[in-house]
Amino acid sequence: MATRGGDAGNIAMLLAYLRLLVARRLSVGLILLQLAMAGCAESGPEVAPVRGRITLDGQPLPYTSIVFQPANMPPSGGYTDESGNYELIHKRGVKGALIGMNRVTIVQDIQRTGGPQRVPARYNEDSELEREVKPGDNEINFDLISEDKK
Repeated sequence: MATRGGDAGNIAMLLAYLRLLVARRLSVGLILLQLAMAGCAESGPEVAPVRGRITLDGQPLPYTSIVFQPANMPPSGGYTDESGNYELIHKRGVKGALIGMNRVTIVQDIQRTGGPQRVPARYNEDSELEREVKPGDNEINFDLISEDKK
C-alpha cells in the first residue's frame, strides 16, 4: 500500500512529464509552422538561364553532356543536340544554373556516338573550365581543342 508521501511524488513526476509533452508538442508545432512559412517565401539561391554551343576543333559536338558545378551547391546540366547546342536545367521545371562561378565538365556520350571519347580530359574528369553565370540570360559557348591540336 502506497503512502501519501509516495503519491505526492508520483503526482509531481506525472505533472512534470505532462508539461514536457506539452512543451514538445508546442516546439514541434512551431517548427512545422516556421517550415511552412519558409516554403511560402522565395527561397534558395538565384538561378539564371544558360544556353550555348559546344564545338571541338571548330565542329559542333553532338550528344555531349555538360555540367555546371558551383562550390558546395547542386549542379545544373544539359545535353547537346546534333548542332552542339545546349540549354541547362537546374532541377525539374527550373531552367538555368546558379549565379556565380561554376566548374564546368563536358563529356561526349560514347554509347550514342559509337566512338571513343573525343573530349580531352582537361575538359571533363580533370576539367580546367570555369565560367561565371550572371543574372539575366547567359550565352556561354565552348570552343574546345582536341589533344593533338593543342
